[in-house]
Amino acid sequence: MSVVMVSISLFVALYYNSEAVAKRKFVELVKTYYEDYYYDKFTESVEADKVDEQLAKAGKNGCHPGLLRQLLLYQNGKYSSYRGYFEKDDFNCDKNTTSATIYPVEPYGRTDYTVKYFYDCD
Repeated sequence: MSVVMVSISLFVALYYNSEAVAKRKFVELVKTYYEDYYYDKFTESVEADKVDEQLAKAGKNGCHPGLLRQLLLYQNGKYSSYRGYFEKDDFNCDKNTTSATIYPVEPYGRTDYTVKYFYDCD
């Protein structure tokens, strides 16, 4: 029984600590930003027959880094309530340097991408 309690306590400590929660929320923000906002804006701004070509270019260099600050403010601050995950007494992320670079991959659909995250948190 004590092994189970220790395991549960360890899981809670690792999974629900401020840093782990902030990282999960940042991943969620990036996913929502790319899949529900950026992808549509990008594909609307490019001729239909050039979308794959332009996404392939973006896949080589990455789409501009999504700064945490920008992700909290896009869509008129729709996600500003997430700020609390990144500003805690025991944990804080720099919103001007914490970022994600998105790399579209074939077949260049809405969910076809990889992400390189840069966390500047302490």
